[in-house]
Amino acid sequence: MSLFSMTELPDWYYVSLINSEFISMYVDNFINNTSHFQINDARQLPIIIPSPYELEIFRQISVVSIAAKRDIFSSAISTNFAEEKLNGKQTELDKAVLKLYSI
Repeated sequence: MSLFSMTELPDWYYVSLINSEFISMYVDNFINNTSHFQINDARQLPIIIPSPYELEIFRQISVVSIAAKRDIFSSAISTNFAEEKLNGKQTELDKAVLKLYSI
């Protein structure tokens, strides 16, 4: 099965939302409390269309996070340094999602 968006939002925006603590808790409590996130679970998520400013915030978080993961795999940076960077980005992401959902 596939998930195709009905808007022009980029895939990394959906991935960012799914990787947030809020959406994780939402899925666990209201959609599917197993450890397996499936395509039908994603279809039930309440997706807010962000403003261009909000979308840029999510883009920046995604770009840095993806770059950190690539650097880990290419051994360009240490795993510990990358994990510190990623933990900071996770906090930023969680705050951005809570703000987006007005929580």
